[in-house]
Amino acid sequence: MQHKTISILGGGWLGGPLAEALAESGYTIKVSTASEENCKRLTQMGQNAFQVNIQSGSVEGGAVATFLEADILIINITPNRAELDQEQFASLLPLIEASTIQKVLFVSSTSVYPNVNRRVSEEEGIEVKSHHLYRNEQFLSDNTHFETTVVRMAGLVGGERHPGRFFRRTGIIKQANAPINLIHRVDCIKIIKQIIEQNVWGETFNACSDTHPLKKDFYPVAAKMFGLEVPQLDLGTDISFKIIDNQKVKRALQLQLEYPDLLELLKEGNWV
Repeated sequence: MQHKTISILGGGWLGGPLAEALAESGYTIKVSTASEENCKRLTQMGQNAFQVNIQSGSVEGGAVATFLEADILIINITPNRAELDQEQFASLLPLIEASTIQKVLFVSSTSVYPNVNRRVSEEEGIEVKSHHLYRNEQFLSDNTHFETTVVRMAGLVGGERHPGRFFRRTGIIKQANAPINLIHRVDCIKIIKQIIEQNVWGETFNACSDTHPLKKDFYPVAAKMFGLEVPQLDLGTDISFKIIDNQKVKRALQLQLEYPDLLELLKEGNWV
C-alpha cells in the first residue's frame, strides 16, 4: 500500500525540490521551514508550507500537529549546533510519537564515518559513536513508534552548490591527493523517492556517486568551469580520507544513479 501524505521537515536546498518531485509523483506533500519569510515564499510557489522551528528544548510553530498529520516524515534539517542537537531531538520525538507518522526517513551524512584511508560501508559498524548525527540516527532507529530508514549523504552538489566555488574563500585545496565523495541532488531525490515507492524501511544507506576522483583532478577543473581562479594545491603526503561505498543502496533498490561519474558530470556541466 502506497503512502499518500508525506511531511518534509526542512524545505531548503534539498527539501524544496524533493517536495516538488514527490508531489509530481502523486503524493500529498507538506513542507516546513524555520523562517516566516521562507514559509511565505514556499506558499507562493504553490507548496503546502508550515513554519516549524526546532529550537533547543522546544519545537516552535503553531501548526506542528497539523504538519505531522502524515504517513511519512522526512527529516532534513541541520542542527544549529551539535551540542544542542540532543535537546532538539528530545523535543521533536514525542511529537512524532503522538502523530500519525508511521515511517521516518532521516537525511544524515557520511561524516559519521572516520577517515580510515580505505573504502567504508554501512555494515562495518565503524561510525564515530559520539557524532551527533549518528546519535540521532540511533534515537530514531531505536524508537518503536515508527520505522526509520537513514540515508547518509555524501557531499552535496547541484543547483547553486557548484564544486567550483568550494575553495573560493581559502584559495587552497588541502589534502589534494585525497579522493572525494560527492552526490548530485538529482540522485539524492531519486534515492529518497525509491525508498518510499519500494517501501524499504529499517535500513541504513550510503548515498554517493560511483567515482571518487582525487581533489587535485576534480576541483581545479570545476573552478575553471565556473570561471574562477584555480585554487592552489596542497599536496602534502600525510592525507586522511575515506571512500564511501554505495553498493548497498544500488543493490537494495535496484537503482542506477543519474550522475554516477563526477568527472563526466563536470564535462556535462549539469547543475540543475
